[in-house]
Amino acid sequence: MRKVLVIGASGLLGQYLLKAGRDLELDMVGTYNETVPTDINGMLRMDITNPDSVSRSLDQICPDLVVLSSAMTNVDQCEREPGKAYAVNMEGAFNVASRCKDHGAKLVYISTDYVFNGLKGSRYHEFEGPDPLSIYGRSKLEGENVTMDADKKNMVCRVSVVYGWNRIGKKSNFLTWIIESLKKGQAIRLYNDQWVSPTYAPSAAKDILELACKDVRGIVHTCGPDCLNRYEMGVMLAEVFGFDKGLISSIETKDMPMLAVRPRASCLAVDIAESELGRSMVGLRQGLDEMKKEER
Repeated sequence: MRKVLVIGASGLLGQYLLKAGRDLELDMVGTYNETVPTDINGMLRMDITNPDSVSRSLDQICPDLVVLSSAMTNVDQCEREPGKAYAVNMEGAFNVASRCKDHGAKLVYISTDYVFNGLKGSRYHEFEGPDPLSIYGRSKLEGENVTMDADKKNMVCRVSVVYGWNRIGKKSNFLTWIIESLKKGQAIRLYNDQWVSPTYAPSAAKDILELACKDVRGIVHTCGPDCLNRYEMGVMLAEVFGFDKGLISSIETKDMPMLAVRPRASCLAVDIAESELGRSMVGLRQGLDEMKKEER
């Protein structure tokens, strides 16, 4: 049985990677650091910015496959704290990639659509050159580079606006924030000029592990197949959950600017992943239907 280490297993994608791996009958081990899960259940604490912490964990576990889902993902916080962003997203990836190389383990690095500038006007493919606009995007691109420089068998999986129920922590994501707001009858404003490919965490977790176990290498987009703006996402969610769509209004980014520049349209093409997996990626409507079924 393959032993798989999920670094960042207390995060949204990380918790579903653990579950998907167990469903696939893999020997799964998870780590956490600043985000302590409600039930650590045998998880290890690891700080990827500390080479010794990384070495001790990998020496103890001796994994065949490592998935690095731990990251600093708050885009505006990365602008405020660029040193920390690079320490986590690039230097942390370097520490993990180096030790994986020593152990002969394959590394899967979870990256982002924000490595693109969003000016193309259509979906981005894996072969297209990145041009990040923010500290977050640049630090994640450096993480991609150190991952692939360490070993050509490694894999980079790009996702976008990951959503789903957080079952082991309190942190919200974009869509659960919308749910929480609309449940309370709160009016919300969503951007109508920022297009993304929303990624359902449970499905992406299964896709990533299956691709890794099939020995796929290089860059693969493992997001959903849609290209939607955030207002469209909110309206679709309201329809599925039966909320009042009148509480949602659309605004442009110039009406409520943010600290970090976001790409205008960073939708990703998923042809490679769909071809390798032999199935379609899960779109937003299907993901929301699943969330509705599993609501508790």
